[in-house]
Amino acid sequence: MNNIWKLLQSKKTVFTYQNLQSILWIQNRDTLKSFLERQIKAWILIRPYKWIYALQDFDIFEFATKIKTQSYISFETVLKKEWIIFQDYWKTIFLASDNSIEKKAFWYTFKCLKVKDNILYNPIWLINKWWYFIATKERAICDRLYLSQNYYFDNLEWINKEKLLEISQIYSQRVFLHVKQLIENA
Repeated sequence: MNNIWKLLQSKKTVFTYQNLQSILWIQNRDTLKSFLERQIKAWILIRPYKWIYALQDFDIFEFATKIKTQSYISFETVLKKEWIIFQDYWKTIFLASDNSIEKKAFWYTFKCLKVKDNILYNPIWLINKWWYFIATKERAICDRLYLSQNYYFDNLEWINKEKLLEISQIYSQRVFLHVKQLIENA
């Protein structure tokens, strides 16, 4: 089977070196390196970050969680996408992560913000998008309140209040009380 076909069949758009080895069944580093060089020259693959390769029309959220593993898309990225806030962070992707770090790649800034492990690894109200996880708008609200006590949300009209209250319980007491107050004032 053609190696490009194998990549397309995987449904991924972003690959680590290890992903490519397992998808293509190529264990020899020189053979894989040669294959990658040919695909980059042919503009089939690009290399937007060290040891990460991608198809030309890759998913930026999938890429974000590849350059920072142990993370999910959240905060202002989800809040803007869901019209909870109106400020535009056009070229910044926010991730909840196991440490705070900022990375730049492919004209984007990736802001990884540390949350406690019991929050990061709790799957409640995370949407599995096959190759990455993204927070629901309610979880993104709680993530932001967890790190920013006095954050202002422009539009809370379309939130699910029961879901928001449920997810707030995995955060601190301060977040839970703040969410209760938001619900009362909404």
